[in-house]
Amino acid sequence: MQYNFLSLGRISALLALTLTPVFTESAFAQCVNSHVGVQVNISERPAKQGSNIEMGSTGPCTGNVNSSSATQVNIGGRGQAEQQQNVNQQMRGGRGNPTGVNGPTINNAVVVPIDVRTPKNFNR
Repeated sequence: MQYNFLSLGRISALLALTLTPVFTESAFAQCVNSHVGVQVNISERPAKQGSNIEMGSTGPCTGNVNSSSATQVNIGGRGQAEQQQNVNQQMRGGRGNPTGVNGPTINNAVVVPIDVRTPKNFNR
């Protein structure tokens, strides 16, 4: 008889776990703009490295992602290298968060400039 009560308890627990998602609301993520860039210069002369990143959004936004990446590499050369990354990401329109909590769009941008000086006798 004790075995039946244990089985009944396990079945009840499994049923409760199975039905829990039916009675709970789903999570909704905010929108994200993201850019990751790398600029590498391996040369006798330092490079002119820079970036211009613009990100924004208008209106409510839920569950969308803009993502970009860029890699620029210069090895050697006689003159000065120029490396420039220009990024413009905009979110427009969309539906609001059904939970009623509308937070801002998350903007995240990282550009890593790497400048490695080589000796004059560097042979590539």
